[in-house]
Amino acid sequence: MDWKAYLRDFWAPLLKRKFNMIAIAIFVGTYFRLLPSWGSLFGIFAFLLAYTTIYYYNDLLDYERDIEHRFMPRDKLLYHGKANFCDYIVLLGWIPVVGVSLAFLYSPLLGIFTAFAILANHIRTHISQRLPRELLLGMVEFLNFEAFWIALYGTVIPGLAVPVFVAYSAAYALNHAVYKMRKQSLRRVLRQPWVYAMFLAFLVAAAFSIPLAASSTLHLVALITASVIYFGLVGVEALRYAENPEEGMSRIVKAHEVGVLLSGLVLVLIGAAFVYAHLPTIPAPIPAPHSMVSILRSIDHYQQQVLSLASQL
Repeated sequence: MDWKAYLRDFWAPLLKRKFNMIAIAIFVGTYFRLLPSWGSLFGIFAFLLAYTTIYYYNDLLDYERDIEHRFMPRDKLLYHGKANFCDYIVLLGWIPVVGVSLAFLYSPLLGIFTAFAILANHIRTHISQRLPRELLLGMVEFLNFEAFWIALYGTVIPGLAVPVFVAYSAAYALNHAVYKMRKQSLRRVLRQPWVYAMFLAFLVAAAFSIPLAASSTLHLVALITASVIYFGLVGVEALRYAENPEEGMSRIVKAHEVGVLLSGLVLVLIGAAFVYAHLPTIPAPIPAPHSMVSILRSIDHYQQQVLSLASQL
């Protein structure tokens, strides 16, 4: 094992990708005037350590297929010869045990969601149909958000904030599916029923994000600004190589990494300004429908009941 490459090429990209999700969780937390403690870093590390087992497992399964591709990200250590099969098997045997144990040590709730995230991703690996695969990917992304929220604030995501993270997870799963089909024509991609299913899930979640968005115009504008920064950077590179995405994949990946860091940093800084500078909350001019608010409060109520029952076991 090339340990320098392991830290530089595997862990550094992983932290970049997850930084965006952590930043969104911190930013949404400022809606509720929540701030993470330094101890949250331990919980985040425990989850990420356990979660890396998914990458080791997938890289082992996909190795033969990966070597047929011209470009693979640097975090594919097996593909680039920075690690061998024996190294991966050792990591796959020990890392999840240590990571999940640390997650349970930090919080039993975090340990449970960490185990669920790993299990759901392993199940997804062995499903070939596109729709259930991408739905499971969206579920895994949401479980990532739950784990980060628990690590940051010690409890599950409030019902009012759930649709925001569901919308992000659905959008991510849809983008991932389109990326996997990048060699096919756009017309053929749009004929797939799973595209409409994923897009519908995103629209429903986005609609139910209205109650949270209506509570603070400034938060909504900041979230839109960060999204524009990311999609602007990635979109420009993607359009440049629309006819031959494989040729420009390395540039698109770099644009993605820059976009993740910049948009995440914007959210963290603006969120900190809201909390520490006591910026006023300016609600949207049109209030959220009472029916939506009632449904989301019901979700929050049921979550609290489940947690209360679990704590009594």
